[in-house]
Amino acid sequence: MWLTTAVVWVMAGGALASGADGVGIALTAAAALLATLVYVYRRRQPLAYRIEPDGLVIVERSGERRFRGPIDEIRAGGLGLRVWGSGGLYGYLGRLRLNGRTGPARAHLSDLRRVAIVRVGDVAVAVSPADLDGFLRETADA
Repeated sequence: MWLTTAVVWVMAGGALASGADGVGIALTAAAALLATLVYVYRRRQPLAYRIEPDGLVIVERSGERRFRGPIDEIRAGGLGLRVWGSGGLYGYLGRLRLNGRTGPARAHLSDLRRVAIVRVGDVAVAVSPADLDGFLRETADA
């Protein structure tokens, strides 16, 4: 994605140098938007997950995101329609529907093939641990 952003920047410079100011300004704005999106989503990339006594912690490049509340249910699952968010740029982030129309989930995934649904209080959170079966066994024992 960074390469795409760089190419758009170069195209913007070429358009501005050749006198096509309108196109150059539009391409510059598009490149700035792309760079911002890449930067933001890279910082939100999920790296690890852990269950703590007070809820679920998602470790991201920029720090930790906490979902506080009792853990009611942890199960393997799947996702359906993306309602809002990023669909693959450094992860699958945002709000997605759960398979089987069982409601929405907050998604913090790095891989759609390993989806665990963790219900924290009233919120369903979809995560993708590296070892899905191990995560499910370990959290069932906790």
